[in-house]
Amino acid sequence: PFIVELDISTYVTAEAAAPPAKKRRAALVLRSQEVKVDFILRAMRALASKDPSGMIEVEEIVDIAGKVGLARDEVDGILTGEKEAGHIYEPKPGVVCFTIPPERAKD
Repeated sequence: PFIVELDISTYVTAEAAAPPAKKRRAALVLRSQEVKVDFILRAMRALASKDPSGMIEVEEIVDIAGKVGLARDEVDGILTGEKEAGHIYEPKPGVVCFTIPPERAKD
């Protein structure tokens, strides 16, 4: 069996932080989306490492994301955005891959 270990405390803490002053509310929404995207990409890297082909089942991503409270439509939206940005592609329905393998990508 394959176990994915992700430290979700960073993400939960970021979401639970007290809201800043009203002027910065837009930044909080953007930060919140950035945290969600970061979490999904980290989960995808972990999942991609278990298969030499680097293929990741979308259902596995949805399952992991559900454990931190992300809904399927949020995951689908993030995956669509990453596809449009050219970071990932869908070689067949229900499976995604990074365009550049995570071990070669520069963070």
